Amino acid sequence: MEATPKRLDLWCLVLLVIFAFATLVDSQQPDSTGYMNIDCGLTDPSYSDGFTKLTYVSDDQFIDMGVNNKIASKYAVKDLISQLLTVRSFSNGTRNCYTLKSLTAGSKYLVRAMFMYGDYDGLNKLPTFDIQLGVNHWDTFKATSVDEIFISEIITTASSNYLQVCLINKDQGTPFISGLELRPPTSIYAAANSTHSLVSAARLDLGAEGYVR
Repeated sequence: MEATPKRLDLWCLVLLVIFAFATLVDSQQPDSTGYMNIDCGLTDPSYSDGFTKLTYVSDDQFIDMGVNNKIASKYAVKDLISQLLTVRSFSNGTRNCYTLKSLTAGSKYLVRAMFMYGDYDGLNKLPTFDIQLGVNHWDTFKATSVDEIFISEIITTASSNYLQVCLINKDQGTPFISGLELRPPTSIYAAANSTHSLVSAARLDLGAEGYVR
């Protein structure tokens, strides 16, 4: 049976709607090529974040030291992002390092470290410790409350095919970390080079409510 012009128009409309829907769905998927999304202290191999749709993996493949912990249930509030529900703590050793591999030497990367104490050890005592990128000082963790979210970002140039993020014990409590992320090479921020890195002062989304992803 030969299709009439009206039926052809209807099929064209249906196909157009299907194509538009598929395009919309695809545009909502993050371009995560080259991303590293690490949920520290996670006991499962991986999961898909319900908000960002990014896949987060356990930190087991990046470090073989430390202990997995969950924050206290009273701080695991409904709108808290999944990466802050668990931590890996390091009671042994002065320096414990995550190794981020398969990078391109000479390229710039953004590295983000996330921390929330959440009374994971039941001591209700905030530690203070240093964060290093390789052997260089990056930042110092010193929160003012148990449920404070501490995020530090650095843009750095990889001198080889890996970067190390290290937690330094200062005998002021046990170092820990909640999450670690790396974003693929960027050509912007000319001030970041082989001898200088850039550490963020603040990240603001004016008018936003809750944690900014």
